[in-house]
Amino acid sequence: MKKLIFLAVALSGCAAVHSGVIPDGKDSYTVIVSQGHSSASAGDLKALAYKEAGAFCKKDHKAIETISEKVVQEGLLSDTAEADLKFRCIEP
Repeated sequence: MKKLIFLAVALSGCAAVHSGVIPDGKDSYTVIVSQGHSSASAGDLKALAYKEAGAFCKKDHKAIETISEKVVQEGLLSDTAEADLKFRCIEP
């Protein structure tokens, strides 16, 4: 459901769309950054996702531990690049 809502928002504009930090299980979170109709690379969006996750963990003086990441570059059937980062905050 969260991805469906995010996809609708992402397709509505050209600027990078951030999902914000979404709780995704016990002590884990997800950040999704998407951009359509742009020259932004999926790598750039991945960096933005890590920056947002880092700021979230830093508030509690913790560090990011990556659980999984998915990066999709726009292609023939899609004009949207997306980075999906699942992480947890751990003691440094």
